[in-house]
Amino acid sequence: MKTIIRILIIAEFALIIFVPGVYMSRLLLIPLFLSMGALVVLYWFAMFWVSKKDVAKVLGKQPDVDFFVGKLPADPTADLSRGRLCSVDGRLVLMKRVDGKERATTPCKEDWTLDIDTITSVGFGKVLPARKGFILYINDDEVSFTYSKAAKNKEMIYKAIGWKMPEQG
Repeated sequence: MKTIIRILIIAEFALIIFVPGVYMSRLLLIPLFLSMGALVVLYWFAMFWVSKKDVAKVLGKQPDVDFFVGKLPADPTADLSRGRLCSVDGRLVLMKRVDGKERATTPCKEDWTLDIDTITSVGFGKVLPARKGFILYINDDEVSFTYSKAAKNKEMIYKAIGWKMPEQG
């Protein structure tokens, strides 16, 4: 699926760039740009999206709280680990999409896990220059997640770690 989408994106890009404007009208260019944008969105879903149904299938039960995040790696040159962060059985689990033939039997896998009891504090704000999110503090260590709705969904994040929402004053 991803390979087909990649080929279609490259073919549309080549068509738009290399075919002279004399042969293509604006009525043809507009749908080409729109379909290329739709293909990019479809490619993102094919690469990263983990559904609640997939998580429940792998974990054997529905998580208490879950939301889609990107976990910042310890190595700053590495890419984000995107997946569904779930609160289940006293721990946080980041479920990541599985590709290839494995996907038929196991649509996602555990990429990262943390016992909720080890979390000492939570922070909200920018975790990257252009991305908002939240930070889980674990004694002298911290784990950062990108989540654009973190400020709006503080209550859900606190619920995921089993804490009561602090009073706003």
